[in-house]
Amino acid sequence: MPRRNPSLDLRTRASVFAHLGAMERAGVPIDRALVSLDLGARHEAAVKRLRQMVANGRDLASSGQLSGVFTPLESGLVRAAQEAGALAHIYEQLAQRYDEQARHAAELKSRLLLPAGVLLLALAVKPLPALVAGGLSAVGYLAAVLLPVLWLSALLWGARALWRRWQQRRADQPGAFDDLLLALPLLGSLQRRADMRDFCDSLGLLLEAGMPVLDALPSACSAISSPRLRRDFATLAPRVAGGQSLVRAFDGLSFPGKAMLIGVLNTGEATGRPGEALLRFARLQAQQLAASQQMLASWGPRLFYLAVAVWMAYGLLTGGGFFPALPAELAGR
Repeated sequence: MPRRNPSLDLRTRASVFAHLGAMERAGVPIDRALVSLDLGARHEAAVKRLRQMVANGRDLASSGQLSGVFTPLESGLVRAAQEAGALAHIYEQLAQRYDEQARHAAELKSRLLLPAGVLLLALAVKPLPALVAGGLSAVGYLAAVLLPVLWLSALLWGARALWRRWQQRRADQPGAFDDLLLALPLLGSLQRRADMRDFCDSLGLLLEAGMPVLDALPSACSAISSPRLRRDFATLAPRVAGGQSLVRAFDGLSFPGKAMLIGVLNTGEATGRPGEALLRFARLQAQQLAASQQMLASWGPRLFYLAVAVWMAYGLLTGGGFFPALPAELAGR
């Protein structure tokens, strides 16, 4: 029974496939290539299981999934590449894919550090008027600063855990929350574009590795996180099995960038390289998605700064630090 996949981050996955690609190009056997694969102490047990399975004669695709190092989609890609004799190409494509995603994620995270610092500063400044006016002790001031930080940390941790759990589930039928996410003005568009990028990227890699289209379509659908979009794209395989071309099958769906994909895929099918056409479309989607994310990352902190500034100003003006209230006996005169 397959063990649960360890949470390899994007940077680690990029290093795994970059290492395997370099070893494959150099002609190093896979058992020797795995000896020098080091993912740190956290994933040491998974890498050890992978080495043992390969040493016992199991193929790399199955060993990678059973050990938890590969995702099911990565295992399918490696298996198809093994049959087509294109392992180095697939390794390099996957390494590039994860490296780009890791770089974009790091850029977004770095942009959020300054807003987080501003929020901490605001939490430290807001109780100051009460402390200056003598209405708050030093212990009370520390509590007023630290308690919101603890609550926010717990809230963010819980939201992140729930989001990961929701993303990892594989419901056959979309729920109300799935429809709500897709209906959101900005986030819904980003979700659709990200799923289109992942689907076309995965399908293109599988076709370039030599996998038949009817086998590649269900595997590529597993890369889609939205249950509703996954259900819609699951209809592609029956249409192709019924005799439609891949272009005709895509034409029956509604998704962002449809006209561009149809045009690119028409050219790809005419030249006998639909996989390359899908990868080209996926790169365009990734560029547009990155541009939208950068715009969101640029304007989001600005709006956050404005909200925090208004909140701080309100706290300073109403907290009594700069305009202390008159004593009751004086105010009554």
